[in-house]
Order: sequence, then C-alpha cells, then structure tokens
Amino acid sequence: MNIEFERTIQDVIDFNLFHMAHSPSIKRQLLLMQVLTGLLVIPLPFGIVYLVYHSMNAVIVVFSILAGVLVFVLYPQVARKSTINRIKKMLSEGNNNALLGRQVVSLSPEGIFVKNQTAESKINWSTVDKVTENDKHVYLYTSSINALVIPKNDFQSEKEKQEFLAYVNKHRQQK
Repeated sequence: MNIEFERTIQDVIDFNLFHMAHSPSIKRQLLLMQVLTGLLVIPLPFGIVYLVYHSMNAVIVVFSILAGVLVFVLYPQVARKSTINRIKKMLSEGNNNALLGRQVVSLSPEGIFVKNQTAESKINWSTVDKVTENDKHVYLYTSSINALVIPKNDFQSEKEKQEFLAYVNKHRQQK
C-alpha cells in the first residue's frame, strides 16, 4: 500500500501545534507561563503610577487587575503565533529537502518505507508508538515528539484512509 503527498511547512506547523495541544508536559508548561505572565503584569501599572505620581487609587487597582486578566486571556493566542513564527524561521534557515516536498510512504509487512527527493528510510513497526489523527492529518508517532505526518486530503477516499489505518494498526499490534 502506497500513499504519495507533498509535505508543506503548514503540515510541520500543524503537527507541532497538534503535539503541543496534546502533550501533558507542554500543556502544563504553557498554563504555568500563562498564569505567571498574567500575575506578573498586575504589579506593573502599580509601579509606574507610584513612580510618576507617588500615590495609588482604586482606578489603578482595577486597571492593573484587568491588565493581568487580559494578558492571561490573550497568552494562548500569542504563544501559538510565536510558535508558528519560530517554526517558519527554523525551516527557513537551511536545506529541508528531506523534510519538505514530495513524500512516498509505502507499507509492507517489514515496516514503513518513506522516500523523498533526498533520502529513503525504513521505520520498523515496533517503532510506531501510537497512531492518532485530527481533521487534517494522520500522525504515526515514532517517538514521544516525532511523527510521520500524512495529510488526509491525499488519500483517494475515506475507504483508502481506513484501509491504511487498519493496515498500520494490524502490523504495529503484531510488533
């Protein structure tokens, strides 16, 4: 069974965002940063007003709390955009022909064979840790932070995708 597709920068971004959204350790870290950033913003207006006017009032207290809440609410969107920009920047720093471009994935009882314009590799079935998907991609995890990313729209039909997943799951369970 073979599937051919074009891996794009957007596919790499989508995988990283998917992984971040489903990794317990990354979710904990992002929540911690969200809370700390929101809390750290609260004293900032106090300090500025006190330095300028040498006094405090209730308006500043309310404004400071609202600023902290606003930063807390906006943090996930800012972190997401920052992640996307970092990935794009990293991918622009060198030759990524092995990562991006035309990919051919072939399934056989011996494993998964991946071929692109610069390399060929074999992934043993025992390496496929888990198989998951979202609305755009199928992810064959080969480690806790890496996966073979296959765009769903490159399957000829829903039936072909289901046959692909059934084949993968059958062979990885036999490992």
